[in-house]
Amino acid sequence: MDWVFCGALSFLRCAEVTVCYDIACQWSKNLHKRIKKMKPDCLVFPGATEFLKHHIGNTITYVVPKFHLYAHKLFCQLRYALGLLFGTGATDGEGCERVWSGANPAASSLREMGAGGMSDTMDDMCSSWNWRKTCGIADLLCERMERALDNGAKQTAIFTELTEAIEAEDPSKVVDARAAIRTWEEDTVKKEGTRCPYSTEKSDLSILEIQRQARQAQGLSSQHPLMDAEDATSLADLIVRGLKIEEDRASFYLKHKTSGGTTKQVGARTNALNAILRTIRTFRKEQELYMPDVYAALTLDERDPDRGAALTVNLYLPSTPPEKDESLTSPAARMMEAEVRWASMADELDNLRDQLRLKGCLNRFKIANITGQRGNTRAREAQDAVYENVQRAANAYRRHHDAYFKLVGPGKGGWEETMRELDDSHCRGLGDRLLEQVENMSEDKIKEFLAGKRGAESSGETQYELPWIWFNRTQESVFQITDELMVEWCKSRARAQHWVQEVRLLDEEMRRVVAFSENMAKIWDARCEPKDRMDFGEKHAYACDQGWADGARAYACKQAWIRRTQASNWRVQLAASRKEAQYFLALHTSEGLTVGSVTVGPVAHTGQTTLIIGEPKQDQTTAANTRSSEINAPQRKQRGSRGHRPGVSMSGTVKRRKGKGEGQDDKST
Repeated sequence: MDWVFCGALSFLRCAEVTVCYDIACQWSKNLHKRIKKMKPDCLVFPGATEFLKHHIGNTITYVVPKFHLYAHKLFCQLRYALGLLFGTGATDGEGCERVWSGANPAASSLREMGAGGMSDTMDDMCSSWNWRKTCGIADLLCERMERALDNGAKQTAIFTELTEAIEAEDPSKVVDARAAIRTWEEDTVKKEGTRCPYSTEKSDLSILEIQRQARQAQGLSSQHPLMDAEDATSLADLIVRGLKIEEDRASFYLKHKTSGGTTKQVGARTNALNAILRTIRTFRKEQELYMPDVYAALTLDERDPDRGAALTVNLYLPSTPPEKDESLTSPAARMMEAEVRWASMADELDNLRDQLRLKGCLNRFKIANITGQRGNTRAREAQDAVYENVQRAANAYRRHHDAYFKLVGPGKGGWEETMRELDDSHCRGLGDRLLEQVENMSEDKIKEFLAGKRGAESSGETQYELPWIWFNRTQESVFQITDELMVEWCKSRARAQHWVQEVRLLDEEMRRVVAFSENMAKIWDARCEPKDRMDFGEKHAYACDQGWADGARAYACKQAWIRRTQASNWRVQLAASRKEAQYFLALHTSEGLTVGSVTVGPVAHTGQTTLIIGEPKQDQTTAANTRSSEINAPQRKQRGSRGHRPGVSMSGTVKRRKGKGEGQDDKST
């Protein structure tokens, strides 16, 4: 990969470089050290030199394609997100993957070919793919522009209204958020643990953190000998040991579902059962010391269970005292178990999400790469192992949830809104549809805040059948300017900003495709007179006879005509979309804010139009697709021929027809 990368950089001369790669988070580590080792006589050494120049100047950025990004951990989803990188627009980075949808039908033929035949066939297929894409580039750009204008109007309206609402309450919040975003964007290293404005800091304590704090408390307790014997360290260790026994029991049931099997399987089952029994006996000894009232209420069989009862004997943690008598456990013990249970729920949710991401990656890899019975059998084994981990994490979460409910009760502090009941239907990985719903939920949280500021009731249309484990609300009210709301403001800003960038990029691409075809026509015009010569020593001769020259001239003239015709047709087809893009860009700042209305009037003696920016708007509606238009745009007679009459005053945003271009391909500029 280093060789290929430097080979590409050998022919690249630009101010900044952005590298989009599925595993850029790992591949980019120590990349400069590896490339420094390349020798000057290496074929790709010019590319290595170019890379080191960008590395020293901090002008190279690494990102992960959008669909692959959600298989990474949270830090990678923030550090390597295309959607948070300025200037990328709606690019998703998956363009190189899309060619396989056209090449897949030839897979059965390609696998039978030799290396040369396969290479030639792939070259032909890719050339055909490129030419078909070139011929349809105008339609594609019109569809993209339609989608960009629709989403841009919607997202900028939401962001503008949210900004106005927050600034009316506390302007310093917006100032601080902009400063945090600026700091994040200027930090080219972004080490793990760096404060990110697009994510809230995790407030839940892990089990290890609880134990560490308990040991610190134990160190302080040595200065106060009159403190209760049920010190925090002993309680934390005792409860964690009890939770470990619960986990071992659950794992035992998953691994040893039947009592029969081979001698080896029976031996493994017996060893696992003995290990659980030893742990229970150790737990009972500690329980006698730190929970004496509970231990005194136990029967002899419960104090010293045999192997047959190891899986069924009640541990009698503070959440389940003997005979449900809460007087046998101290408030300190119940509080400590509640903290440990809450931390365990948070840990199991993280584990569940990780396993679901892994499950999705394995499924996609199996579909794309594995064929045959042998390969499918091995892949199935890996999938079964991950599915078992998903079950284990889900069951552990339910177990901790039930215990926490017994300790705290229903609804106290709104904890059930954060740690909800987990159904099997919630244990779903993130696919294309769920990713879209996650984005919509983020937008709807902002709409709910704005509705609350106006005193309106929620319409209920913002509820999606999205597993709550991927998008969970916090305990704090959404009607307050909380840190979570400012994170949503930052995300809303990124969405609005990137759609404005997308409109600007598409407008430039529309200009370039016309200019490119015109330039190609000039190149083919120059090829009408062949100038190729063959060197025969002292004598020079034309490389071909007159017939070949006439054929080459005819072919060059044909290609020049094709390119010139393309440029002419595209200029007409793209004109309306480009004009509408200019209207949109005049209405919105580069940050994504709507600044006011536009008056379009003809310039005397030229036939051109001028854009006059009106006063900033004071009131914004909730979303662009729900507000009424202040103009009646003329009906479009054909695709890509939209426009507005000169001399018409336009509002900041206009209700638009939904575009067809739902899929976003990569763009090369």
